[in-house]
Amino acid sequence: MKRYILFLILSIFTTSTYVQGQNNGNARKQRWEEMKAKRTAFYTERIGLTAEEAQVFWPLYNELQEKKGELHRSMSAQFRNSKRNGNKKRVIDYTKATDDMINLRVYEATLEKSYHEKFKAVLPPEKLFRYYRAERDWANQLLKDIEKRGDK
Repeated sequence: MKRYILFLILSIFTTSTYVQGQNNGNARKQRWEEMKAKRTAFYTERIGLTAEEAQVFWPLYNELQEKKGELHRSMSAQFRNSKRNGNKKRVIDYTKATDDMINLRVYEATLEKSYHEKFKAVLPPEKLFRYYRAERDWANQLLKDIEKRGDK
């Protein structure tokens, strides 16, 4: 059953990735979608989600990731929009920038805590533990893949 669910998820994501790649030809977006599909399969297998759990877990997970992404995009935008002096160098208010970075981390931790409560309502404690372990393992796997490719 787990393999069937895993295969189904991979098939859906692979198909949608292929269609999107054909429609817009954007290789970067296609690689991003492929990575998300691999992540979904990785997490599903590591956590051992049932079909019913997956139906509730993935929308919550995606919602959390979108909110965290918005936070990081806003911080990046602040840096990009910083003022430049006459020599075209950025003029940064370091006090504000570092305060904003800490506030971002605090808000991200608050988000994580609130979604932890939501995940607890969906997953048994052992699977929730596996989820957190899968997050760590996925990050480690990405770093290993980057090192293998020699990306900077």
